[in-house]
Parts: sequence; C-alpha cells; structure tokens
Amino acid sequence: MKNSVLLWTIILAFILFSCPRAYSATADRDNRRDTVEEEIWALEEAYFANLYKANYDGVLAIVHSQFLGWPGAVPQPIDKEESARFMKQLVPKPTSCTFKIERAGIRLLGEVALTQYIIHVNCGDTDGVTKTQSSRITHTWVKEGACWKLLGGMSYDK
Repeated sequence: MKNSVLLWTIILAFILFSCPRAYSATADRDNRRDTVEEEIWALEEAYFANLYKANYDGVLAIVHSQFLGWPGAVPQPIDKEESARFMKQLVPKPTSCTFKIERAGIRLLGEVALTQYIIHVNCGDTDGVTKTQSSRITHTWVKEGACWKLLGGMSYDK
C-alpha cells in the first residue's frame, strides 16, 4: 500500500511539474514566431520605404540573388537584375509618395515565410492631386544565414 501511494505521489508530482514547462516552451515558441513575423513585416515596410526614396541599393540588399518576381505591370516574371531596372523605371527619383500596408496574412514554415497584403500608395500628380493605387502582393522570404531575403513575389493592381 505504501509503495503504491508513493508511486502515485511521484507520478502526480512529475505531471504537475511537467505541465508548466510544456506551457512555457509553447509560450516561448509563440513569442519567437511573433518576433519573426514582426521582423518580416518590418522588411516589407523597408522594401517600399526604400523604393519610394529611390534607394535601390537598400531594396536590393534584402532581395535574394535567386529572386523571381512578377509585378502586375510586366508581361512575364523577372529576376533580380531585371527587377532593379524595373524599379528605376517605376521610381526614377525620390518621391513624396506615402504607403500603407494592409496585412492580410503571414505563414512561417522553418526558414520560409509567406506574406500576403494589400499596399495602398498615395502619390501626388503634377497638378497636386493625390491618386491612390492599391495592389495585392504576395512575397516569399527565405532565411539566408542570419538574414531574411526576398526570394519571390507577385502583385496584382486593383
């Protein structure tokens, strides 16, 4: 009888002390995921902030060497070099355009992240009239060493 009581006491203690650790590990994993998600969203913001400042080097610094993207305004996918040319045609000099990213979703799977969102860009024309252009965007990010790099993307102008 004493042995079975002792055994059940040990089992109960083990269960009680294991649960907080499991909960703590889950909370840590969730916190890390949230941190990575915010890091990816910050890179999305930096991409467009640099683009509208005509800081092409700043944009290309976060683009993977094997990039493949398909902007809505071009007839076929483009690589990193073609993307650099496209950016220079799209934004030939710094602009006063503002943008807002409307987050729609993000998924993380190990060293890969997928973002989907709508970007709303407000630019003034030569008459001072502000025009808004909205596009749906999907970007794929991959971890390269310690840094996340934009591997691919596609946009659709609404």
